[in-house]
Amino acid sequence: MDVLLFIQYIRIQWGEKDMEKKNRLVFTRSNAAAKRKFDEAITILEYSVMLVEFFGLQEFNNIIAGQLRLILCETKNTRIKREKVTIDQSLIKKINPNPKLYPIKDSNQMSNDHITEELFDYTKQRIELKLWRNQIIHKIDIEGKTQEIKVIDFIKETANKIGGAHAESSFPNKSIISDGHTKIILIGIAKALFKSIGRDYKKHASLNLSHIMQKIEQSTLED
Repeated sequence: MDVLLFIQYIRIQWGEKDMEKKNRLVFTRSNAAAKRKFDEAITILEYSVMLVEFFGLQEFNNIIAGQLRLILCETKNTRIKREKVTIDQSLIKKINPNPKLYPIKDSNQMSNDHITEELFDYTKQRIELKLWRNQIIHKIDIEGKTQEIKVIDFIKETANKIGGAHAESSFPNKSIISDGHTKIILIGIAKALFKSIGRDYKKHASLNLSHIMQKIEQSTLED
């Protein structure tokens, strides 16, 4: 092959490779796509809460915990200039850089006897996500010592344990809390999220039930 033709061939090949690299770099999730992903996660969460609450399908606690983690607590550890940095990748932050949610009621931070679904105070001002995640959602005495668990830790611990995201628990003593109150606390957190973003859970639950009934009726008629 002529030397000039060979050089031109090499340039073309490298040019194509550079173009491929550039094409790989330009694909980022748009704001509209992030909103669709958020809406999808909220819908999945809504159906899952409904299935646990109305039909007693405890298996869907797994889905509730996973979606709460994805929406509110998803993080990624990386390094920037050799320094370890935690990046917040929560879906709610992707559609709202400064989301705010209703705070926990003080009376519900104590013993097992006080755990109810009404964990959050909707009469108070909403607070920023970071502060909200670090609230103490429950306390329990274990072996004579008071153990506390934060909202973010409860969600992650529950998602890891019943969802199988990790083989081992990061704080096994506190996992006892989630064992006894998984359903009620998960549903309480989910409903607080719905309320915080202005979503009418009861209305949507009714629509979701109607949708399921219609699908069942259509399936029966087709058979």
